[in-house]
Amino acid sequence: MSEAGVVILGNGHAGVSVAEQLRRKKYPGAITLIGAEAGLPYQRPPLSKQYLKGEWDEARLLQRNAEFYRNNDIRLIASDSVISIDPSAHRLELKSGATLPWDKLVLATGSCLQKLEIPGADAEGVVYLQNREQADALKSEMRSARRAVVIGGGYIGLEGAAALALAGLDVTLVNRSSELLARSASLPVAHWIQRRHEKQGVVFKLGEQLAEILSADNRVRGVRLANGEVLEAELVLIGIGVKPDTGLAESIGLECADGVLVDQKGVTSHPDILAAGDCTRFNHPLYGEAIHLESIQNAVEQGKRVAATLMGEEGTYDAVPWFWSDQYEAKLQIAGIAQGHDLEVIRGDEHAERFSVFCYAQRRLVAVESINAPAEHMLARQLLKAGASPPPDDAANPEFNLRSALPS
Repeated sequence: MSEAGVVILGNGHAGVSVAEQLRRKKYPGAITLIGAEAGLPYQRPPLSKQYLKGEWDEARLLQRNAEFYRNNDIRLIASDSVISIDPSAHRLELKSGATLPWDKLVLATGSCLQKLEIPGADAEGVVYLQNREQADALKSEMRSARRAVVIGGGYIGLEGAAALALAGLDVTLVNRSSELLARSASLPVAHWIQRRHEKQGVVFKLGEQLAEILSADNRVRGVRLANGEVLEAELVLIGIGVKPDTGLAESIGLECADGVLVDQKGVTSHPDILAAGDCTRFNHPLYGEAIHLESIQNAVEQGKRVAATLMGEEGTYDAVPWFWSDQYEAKLQIAGIAQGHDLEVIRGDEHAERFSVFCYAQRRLVAVESINAPAEHMLARQLLKAGASPPPDDAANPEFNLRSALPS
């Protein structure tokens, strides 16, 4: 084996998962993990939750401490990024000017923010929330703001709105769709979350377009909606989504389509280049089509699969997708993918503090969304993994034993 070893581009959850699993599997070669941000790799989900609310500090965000990387002989390159890759020579060049050889290359580049392209979007007090630097900027802005406008009704927008409301700000959330979580949750769950936010004082402007961000002396003063309404604010949080970071992959001719295309082993269209995490799109055996997943679970599990492939192990990626979101004291947990379902049944009372929504496509269970129901969430993951579909009427009956639907 050459001294080049495995080079991993991206030090988020997918990249760290690959590196960690390779060492667990006794990979004998060099492992290099490259990240554009300073410091040690850290967790991102708590940025919009515990970190933003001041419950966690920077040390608790870390995925692993410095000793872990030293003890496992994982070379970390921080505050640097790749500007070019030569697949034929198996070399890459960094922004710092350094060049590195590689035997196998792993793309774990994650996702890029969707930026808001309207007048005033560059004013001070307009913030995004994807990394620690942005979370720190948002916390700083929260200290002096009294009113906030959140743009976007996805998970980041809603979690940010919750943190802002708990901090005592007057919060208005603007969403271009008439429903929250339009692409990622069922209507009962979306409506429950909206009601929970309204109890905390959050005001919703749904089905509304944003026209411009108003400012004075380059400092945000509010937003103007397309209908002419002005919402005054000292802070504007933008959470309109992300897209797979495929720039490097495209620059070297890898096959991409709303993500770097990989097979179920994590291999790209180049046999020596693999990919994992938010940057990928792949055929999932449970869903029979190419999907793109933005979740920590997928990043970690796909990272494990890539490490296994690098070690020459047989097998394919078949982990059940699952997601979670904290909304005040409530926890939403989702197993599977609800998008495209044609039938939903509610187990429990959707107006209570605990219930689940079972989503079906052509009578096949494809997802279960649970509010404050962790046991049902864990059971749902087992059902989906086994390909088991309890009849909808049974799933809606709280007296029905869901475990009986599992293969014996």
